[in-house]
Amino acid sequence: MKKHVHLLVLVLAFAACRRNDDVSPMAPKAWAAKVQDTLALGESVRLAPLINPTAGVTYQWQVNGEVSGADSVYTFQATEGGEFRVVLHLSNNVGRDSLVYNIKVWGKYENGFFILNEGWFGTETGSVHYYAYGADTVNTRVYKKENPGNAFGTITNTLQYGAIYHNKLYMMLKAGGPLIVTDAQTLKETGRVESVADGNGMTFVGVDDNRGLIGAGDGIYPVNLNTLGLGGKIAGISGTVGNMLQSGDYIFAHTAADGLVVLDNATFGIVQKPYKATIGFVQGKDGLVYGAKDSLLMSIDPKTLELDSVKMPFHTVVPWGAWRSVNMTASTKENSIYIVRPGAGWAYGTQLYRYTSGNAASLDEPFITLPDGQYFYGSGVTYDPRNNELVITTINGPFSGSTNRLLFYDAASGALKKTVSFEGWYFPAMVVLQP
Repeated sequence: MKKHVHLLVLVLAFAACRRNDDVSPMAPKAWAAKVQDTLALGESVRLAPLINPTAGVTYQWQVNGEVSGADSVYTFQATEGGEFRVVLHLSNNVGRDSLVYNIKVWGKYENGFFILNEGWFGTETGSVHYYAYGADTVNTRVYKKENPGNAFGTITNTLQYGAIYHNKLYMMLKAGGPLIVTDAQTLKETGRVESVADGNGMTFVGVDDNRGLIGAGDGIYPVNLNTLGLGGKIAGISGTVGNMLQSGDYIFAHTAADGLVVLDNATFGIVQKPYKATIGFVQGKDGLVYGAKDSLLMSIDPKTLELDSVKMPFHTVVPWGAWRSVNMTASTKENSIYIVRPGAGWAYGTQLYRYTSGNAASLDEPFITLPDGQYFYGSGVTYDPRNNELVITTINGPFSGSTNRLLFYDAASGALKKTVSFEGWYFPAMVVLQP
């Protein structure tokens, strides 16, 4: 009997050993339900992935290749703007695994848009405001806050134009003011041209990594984007130059003398002077470059330079003299061009028209009529692709006003979604969106 008991114990012990041998050690695995996030500066996120097994596992966190932690949990702090690749490496004596998080941190002025203001001529120079998406207020005079002590022109200069190119904001102050260049996300000044050629810079367009063009009161000047040194004036163009647009092999410039002038993108030589544009230019979703000639909405193919036109129920007005950027914009989601109808005489307009490509009847009636007591000012309208909205700048008088409003309209339906007001004699020139 004792022999049988001893045998049974040996059999059970052997079976137990075999079961333990069948359970092999495991390499660690990590999972997370959310591996992408977006943060504002100053925010943080706790990264706590599910890990199995945990016994005997070592951990290493890396942020953009730099070792940042050695625990199973990591708190990412948004201390600067940018794209961050946060990787957890984990291993034991059997194997290893990795888990990747992608985190976008908005720069200080990246998650919104700038409002460039002319300023009150003879009393105060221009200014830059900032609107953060989702806010109900406008953050005023942000350039001055970020660059204390830096002169922003004089009381006789007006900030009239700005453009973001390669993460730089180029701002042009008219009437003898400087071209000021800042980082587009921090608004810290990185350089300037104190006096632009004839002393009256108007506009800027980026061409490539090293070159840009400045439209001035007496023509167009190349500018080196690395040194901000100006080249000699481009031959064959005289008088005031307004908006410029680069597309494909060409640059389309609006000039007082010749209307539309097409330049070769490589040599800056004149290719054509296709029509006497009244205002211009914006590029539609269809790729065409749109401007206007009196009561005709004109388009030009940037590849073939073929022209087309459609009749509008009003005449456009040349901007020369008290020049402002073109009061047109284009949707990137639909084949729609939006254009402000000028007011009577010197008064500012109250109606916005929409042209749907190929549909002349779309111009029969105004798409938007402003609320009573409001008038377009400056360029007046900007299409924002982020929310498929039209951002409209208005003041409370037909000739001047100290109540400024941002109106947010649905670009497809024309419905007013939101109004944000701010007080002051700012005279908003244009809205500049982050790309």
